[in-house]
Amino acid sequence: MDLRSRSRTGDESAVMQAGESRASAGAGNLVPIGPDSKPMTTAGMGVALGLAALTFAVCYLRGFVFPHTPFLFWGDQPGFATKGARILAGEIPYRDFFEFLTPGTDLVYAALFRIFGILPWLPNLVMDFLAAYAAWLMTFCAARVVRGPLVTLPAILLMGFVLFGSLDATHHWFSTVLIMTAAAVLMQGSSQFRIALAAVSIGMATSFTQTKGIATAVGLVIFLVWQSIHEGQSRAQRWRKVWLFLGVSTIAFAALNLPFVLAAGPVQWIKQVFVFPVFYFGSVSANNLHGTLSQFRESPNLLKWLCFPFLYIGLPLVYARFFVRMRRRLKTDPDEPWDRLLLIAIIGVAMLAVMIPALSIRRVSCVSPPAMILLAWQLSHLRNLRRAIPVALGAVSCLIAVSEIYAVQFHPKARISLPSGSYVVADAKNYELYRWTADHTQPGQWLFGFTVLDLPLQVRNPTPLEALGPGEYTRPEQVSVVIAALDRVKTPLLILPGLIVRPESPGRKTDNLEPFRDFLRRQYHCVKIFYGGFEAWQRNAP
Repeated sequence: MDLRSRSRTGDESAVMQAGESRASAGAGNLVPIGPDSKPMTTAGMGVALGLAALTFAVCYLRGFVFPHTPFLFWGDQPGFATKGARILAGEIPYRDFFEFLTPGTDLVYAALFRIFGILPWLPNLVMDFLAAYAAWLMTFCAARVVRGPLVTLPAILLMGFVLFGSLDATHHWFSTVLIMTAAAVLMQGSSQFRIALAAVSIGMATSFTQTKGIATAVGLVIFLVWQSIHEGQSRAQRWRKVWLFLGVSTIAFAALNLPFVLAAGPVQWIKQVFVFPVFYFGSVSANNLHGTLSQFRESPNLLKWLCFPFLYIGLPLVYARFFVRMRRRLKTDPDEPWDRLLLIAIIGVAMLAVMIPALSIRRVSCVSPPAMILLAWQLSHLRNLRRAIPVALGAVSCLIAVSEIYAVQFHPKARISLPSGSYVVADAKNYELYRWTADHTQPGQWLFGFTVLDLPLQVRNPTPLEALGPGEYTRPEQVSVVIAALDRVKTPLLILPGLIVRPESPGRKTDNLEPFRDFLRRQYHCVKIFYGGFEAWQRNAP
């Protein structure tokens, strides 16, 4: 037999095997042809690591002025870092200070501070590693559903569009990378070992963001049931997988949370972790849809006209288009890895759904990685001139990343020396707030009202709350506890937003802070007003 005959025989064999695969798929077994579930090749692993390293560099150059001067960010990460320092000092969340989230983020910062010392810039570096790991995971998962250069697109979109408004190392990113880790594990198979491994990751994710973890757990149960039905497994096999997943994830969650539940008491834990987020969290405009519009209007960055529409409009369209396509082509196009694609879509929709009531740019960005993977898969099916679309999207995302780096590295910055080190103030208009407060406090002193000052100035908060909030956000009993704590240690200085000092609508009840305002007027007097409406209140002499 000559080479041509052998080639024809091989081709015929391949065709027969493909036909058998399609036949079995039609019988109910999903046989994902195309991107397979084999381990990544050396070249593929190199690409994923390269994109992770590039993402790390992009984030580093946005969080540090080269070579190593850190920015003082005003996001949520200083609050979580401060809670980590309080845990390191022996305080316990839910008992000694208020925390409406599960304690994962606080514990991470407590562990890092124990190892490296209480360094206010550590959260900046943590964000760099979180983003790098997210880029690696997105590339790893994309390689299971997309072939060719578009495997790199999700990580490229992450560097520009996604990280534009979410460079904040909080529970949102921690829970997202853990959920994506579970997806990466299940994309390689659903053996009992892999299900258990994914369940541990989901249990840990729930220990960072309880709502996102629970929603994703429900989504993965739906996926496991769907997959077992389409693979023709028995009902017993199906429920064995479900109970294994639920049992292991519950054990993983309990292992991290139970000590704090016992220390604070179940009632106190339930009130803070479940009752408060449901009934009071959204009473602040920043935590509802009104805050999203305000955030867009108040942002001076012109890149918002690219990033906001891309995320707020793009994510729902990506998911809707995927489910429509899957419904139409599930049986007629068995070559697609529908099980892996559905897995990505389910966890993406689950994460997005729980964020909708408070869909800030930070939150929508942090739940967008699954959508970026599905977008790359959808764009991989474009033909002719439309193939330029993913190239254009990638180029725009790179330009966004470069623009953000340029703004950090080359625009004039206000540098300041504080008790904990040298920093760059992200907004030069806030330089006076840091400088004046540093001149009027000493390390170890009591200070209350603005948590971003605590670690850089090495001051301490005597109350269980990070700060006071308008509306129903700060409960009446919390106001009483804050007043008692401030009076007990005779806190010498308060830094307060103007909204706390004066209600939004005088003469009408808009919050629970009137007892605090009465205490403030009796015991303190205003000594300084800063840019942005912040006010310094000094305690009256005895």
